[in-house]
Amino acid sequence: MRSSIALMLVCFTLLISPAVRGQVQPGDRVERLLQELSNAPGPSGFEGPVRDILERELRAAGLKLSTDGLGSVIGALEGTSAGPRIMLAAHMDEVGGIVRYITPEGMVKLQLLGGWLDQALPDQRWTIVTTKGPVTAVSGLRSPHITPPSDRDRVTPRNDIFLDVGARTNKEAEALGIRPGDPIVPSSSFTEVAGGRYLGKAMDDRVGCVMMIETLRRLKEQGIKLPNTIYFVGTVQEEVGLRGAHTAVQTVKPDLGMSLEAGIASDYPSGQADRAQERLGAGPVIYLADAGMLVNLKLRDFIMRVATEHNITVQTEVTEGGMEDSAELQRFDTGRPSVNLAVAARYLHNHNSMIERRDLDRAVDLLVALLPLLDAKTVGEISRF
Repeated sequence: MRSSIALMLVCFTLLISPAVRGQVQPGDRVERLLQELSNAPGPSGFEGPVRDILERELRAAGLKLSTDGLGSVIGALEGTSAGPRIMLAAHMDEVGGIVRYITPEGMVKLQLLGGWLDQALPDQRWTIVTTKGPVTAVSGLRSPHITPPSDRDRVTPRNDIFLDVGARTNKEAEALGIRPGDPIVPSSSFTEVAGGRYLGKAMDDRVGCVMMIETLRRLKEQGIKLPNTIYFVGTVQEEVGLRGAHTAVQTVKPDLGMSLEAGIASDYPSGQADRAQERLGAGPVIYLADAGMLVNLKLRDFIMRVATEHNITVQTEVTEGGMEDSAELQRFDTGRPSVNLAVAARYLHNHNSMIERRDLDRAVDLLVALLPLLDAKTVGEISRF
């Protein structure tokens, strides 16, 4: 079993961006890191390759690391020992799936992980990660030539989706190494597009992972004496119920928490701005409400004040849908002030989503400005009713 797991991790690594395999990448360190993380496969419960990258970066910054029982990685940047404990959480997992079973004809049926729309599933390329290596698949969609008029506008239900790997029988598919429970991820590559924007899979929440790592780098570079201890936490299984945050928060025991996320941009023709207010290029986002939490208004006002003092434009979001790790941070113990700080992203939970680089940079600017101000007095005032 141990050798099989090791071999699967090697196969995972083969899917990570060319930088890991020694090829030269364009862009600065932030772009290179985002590319590496976006391209890395890591559906819920199979975050190993993403965890490897986070552990590498956190150790490079001098942090000692630990993990909880589900695999979330935790590193502490120690400041004043008597100061508050601040938890930054960025989830490592992405929406994807696992192999459910193989049909006699060699087609792979999948079980989805995370919140997919049925219309996002057909006619897409996927990668099945096996102990023998990655296997490319396509979610088949029948030709319009043989589709009855009554079915042409019908969305294919998820239970009808199958993955075609080219095998003729289930034995041929099994010979490729495909087994029930193997992870499945979208097959999409990171790229820069016009306007200083990036396109790729898993921006939710690899952009949050970059926010966390770059914030740590900047704090270390500036050599600021912190009045607190900041915990940098890469959580697992957020997309299937905030499971990693639930366990990691028991280890960290924070006095205040922030989840670093990808937000829901609606600045496109069918975006429904009445349900999501974010726009690319308009700055970092503070979530005031979602399906899982309501922000502490003193924490909101504190962040807004710091942003104004540093000339950082901040967007706000009020939405009925979605939950982030901040919900688990808020519910810890007798309750803790928490917030979801995000970078606006278009087309979440699909094969491709888009962010704007300056939103990411300004989000890091904001974190670097506000974290050194969270001393015991400030956190106490925010927490008091």
